[in-house]
Amino acid sequence: SCGRGCGVAVWEFGVGARPPSVAGVVRIASSTPATPAIRWWWLLVVLAPAYLALAVVLPPADDELYYWCWSKSLQLSYYDHSPLIAWMIRVATGVFGDTLFAIRLPAVVSSLGVVAVLGWLCRPRALLPFVALTPPFTLGAVIATPDAPLMLFWALYMAWTVRAHERLTPDRAGEGESLPLRTWVVGGLLLGGGILGKYTMGLALAAGFVGFLLAANWRRWAAGFALHLTVAGVVTLPILAHNVRHDFAPLLYQWGHTMGSPRPGVAPIAAFVGTQVALVGTLPLWVFGWSLRHRRPLLADPRLRACGCLYVLPFAFFLLKATRGPLEANWALACYVGAWPLAAAWYETARTSRRWRWLTRAAFAPPLFAVAVMGAHLVRPFDALPPASDRLTRQGAKLDAAREVARTAAALAPGVRLYTPDYQWTALLKFAGADADQIEIDGIGRPSHFTRDVARPARLADRPRTLVLVGGIIAPQHTPGFDPPRVLAEIPLVVRGVEIERLLLVEYVRRGG
Repeated sequence: SCGRGCGVAVWEFGVGARPPSVAGVVRIASSTPATPAIRWWWLLVVLAPAYLALAVVLPPADDELYYWCWSKSLQLSYYDHSPLIAWMIRVATGVFGDTLFAIRLPAVVSSLGVVAVLGWLCRPRALLPFVALTPPFTLGAVIATPDAPLMLFWALYMAWTVRAHERLTPDRAGEGESLPLRTWVVGGLLLGGGILGKYTMGLALAAGFVGFLLAANWRRWAAGFALHLTVAGVVTLPILAHNVRHDFAPLLYQWGHTMGSPRPGVAPIAAFVGTQVALVGTLPLWVFGWSLRHRRPLLADPRLRACGCLYVLPFAFFLLKATRGPLEANWALACYVGAWPLAAAWYETARTSRRWRWLTRAAFAPPLFAVAVMGAHLVRPFDALPPASDRLTRQGAKLDAAREVARTAAALAPGVRLYTPDYQWTALLKFAGADADQIEIDGIGRPSHFTRDVARPARLADRPRTLVLVGGIIAPQHTPGFDPPRVLAEIPLVVRGVEIERLLLVEYVRRGG
């Protein structure tokens, strides 16, 4: 029971008649006591060993090994992303060795941190077990990508923003507290840490600024906000230094990648919404529209206002971007950290109706189904899924093929450098122990850390004799000055007993070499 507040809301809105208004949510959320910690900390106790086990058994994603390659040559930043994931992997592998478990340990810690923050922000916490069973907090929770530190710092920054709003918001006497300098410094450290994780954290900065505008008179927080920006700027100086050194090519690449509009239309936004429903369900979409409709009473509560700004505004940006072209499914993951406290507050009133309680839980059906299907497929792959389309099983097969390539290259041409035009295969080969590097070939692969963050990118002409791993012979115009290539070995890429691709280990010898 939630006391008199729930009774008022049920009387006012009608049991099962329609979803509650934000006024009822704010009233009930503010009057509902927080669940004792022991009732939700068990979730972290259960998740921690589950995450550690998943970190060992899940096949490695290409990009995870790519970021591991970053960690082997630490830099201030990188061409593709901010540097924090590489720094975190370096610390973990320094302690536990170059194992898949160590590579994924930063993601495990980050995911547990996000769940802990959600446990603190969500009132009530009845939906947390459902949230914890969605793909971002199950299989995705152990994947070591820049999204891991981004989500952690996004959650921590949102928690800091909630505390700031609670102190700045005038009470019934019309008074509010001022924030001490140390509070603004902490906020700057969290903001800077998020930007070191991924540039997407800039959306949290913009949304947080709007939240402060709505919280109190700007004179009470403007100087502190400027201080927290300054601290964040100092924290992110490594990124600035790296970009200055590389003529801002990394930032320009990310700007073009994010702001480009290759194929506007209905299909991209339909695909974006579909993937988000599969990842987090339909409840965040409902909460998004509901929050916009009832924004005024929602903004009256400091906690819901802070969470709402860090969810609604970034998600609106992603929806707008989806109308201009395809988006990657993971781009919006961080902003959902702000959706769940809003959904929890709404559910506190909705669950007084059996129908709305059922509909709310049913909103998690798509992601729970996706997790169940992927989990079952990992245990026993579905025959109905063609091996060529089986991306999950294919990852393990690619690592096996990379190890076979490394052994074959060492046996047939010991000491000869191995090249590939693909950054993913380069990372796989390096993890398999091969002396590998990426070369740029027009129309194959894309620029990466291997070709952009080095003083001199690798070229076939650098050595008189080289090996190249490709899916087919490179066109002659890309290999001037070399004798006709010679295929030394063919390594099949076998998924579930079916060969889906044949990799060629090709020898190139410079003419007259």
